[in-house]
Amino acid sequence: IARVQSGDLTDEKIWGDFVRDMPQGLPQAGDRGLDFTPSWGRTYWGGAIFCMLADIEIRKRSGNAFGLQQALRGVIDAGGRNEHYWPVERVLKIADTASDSTVLSELYEKMRADDYAPDLGALWQSLGIRVQDGRSAFDDAAILAPIRRAITSPPAG
Repeated sequence: IARVQSGDLTDEKIWGDFVRDMPQGLPQAGDRGLDFTPSWGRTYWGGAIFCMLADIEIRKRSGNAFGLQQALRGVIDAGGRNEHYWPVERVLKIADTASDSTVLSELYEKMRADDYAPDLGALWQSLGIRVQDGRSAFDDAAILAPIRRAITSPPAG
């Protein structure tokens, strides 16, 4: 997302990559939640799914005023740095406070231990993303198209 916001990648490229690659983060037979998976794809792309779902839900609840980036900035502002170990619950609580929601904590509880599998096809459709023959196209009339555009727009300020 940051690479699109900085102009290094196009919206078409990043959304097309997400549609192609995020299914690697969905649970397979016998999988549990993200905290208990041994699979690289499930960990990496499952984390990407978590972030995408969190960003979308924060934006829904805030009327698209802010998203995951603002929640994560709240963690940094609270002193969260690589050199500190904080329990995930602390990070989520701070991020939730910064986003004026409980989205991150709720989603973590849903995905942490259970094999939660969101319907990515329905998500892409609601965001107005179609990929055909390796090319991305957008439907700006889709219900969550304003959120899709806001996610990849450079942050204000």
